[in-house]
Amino acid sequence: MIKKAVYEDDSIRCVTGETLRPGGFFLTERAISLCNLEKKGLKALDIGCGIGATVNYLQTEFGIEALGIDPSEKLIKLGKDKYDLSLTMGKGEFLPYGESYFDLVFTECSLSLMDNHRKTIGEVYRVLKPGGYFIISDVFAKRPEYIEELKKTKIKSCLRNLFDLDILSAEINDAGFKTLVLEDWSSLLKKLMVEIIFKYGSMKEFWNITTCRNCDEFREKLGLCKPGYFLMIGQKGV
Repeated sequence: MIKKAVYEDDSIRCVTGETLRPGGFFLTERAISLCNLEKKGLKALDIGCGIGATVNYLQTEFGIEALGIDPSEKLIKLGKDKYDLSLTMGKGEFLPYGESYFDLVFTECSLSLMDNHRKTIGEVYRVLKPGGYFIISDVFAKRPEYIEELKKTKIKSCLRNLFDLDILSAEINDAGFKTLVLEDWSSLLKKLMVEIIFKYGSMKEFWNITTCRNCDEFREKLGLCKPGYFLMIGQKGV
């Protein structure tokens, strides 16, 4: 039996913290350091914001006016109870914002969870200002030939939707972005898996608790894909 989405389960926050992703704020901070952000009064959007951890981080650490959007009613409620932030229920495919509004848009371990990630990319392009940055950190398959088999499983996790980086890069460029940065940070995913095993005894037990019993098929196909983690920064043309 499939349970709720992994990212909504309280157990995942025991190992990832409030960011719900490998590396916490490390890649958020790295991405900002790699972007040319000299001016003040910047506006940012976090798509798949969860409880708003990144939104809060951008505001408190960098003075960036940040908004968040997420389809999970549970996570939005948790975020509003914890922070004084502008968090909205919604999907990346249908962003309720005007054209050329944001200087930065983040999808941190969330683009892979979109029902239609290509439409989300188009929406990001629409709401970004010319010269704005699209910051993606997410999972990919080092052996993408097994991706289609993995997608046949029914697990509600970003790891079910590993990207083929060659295809994603082409989609980003076709949408009108110039790829400025593409880095492999698989070490962060490996570190998270070690922490999960340390806490729960095994990845199998973690999946049993958070998602479903008898996830053997999913774990087998995931292993064939050899999952990794990446940081990509695209810039909208001026």
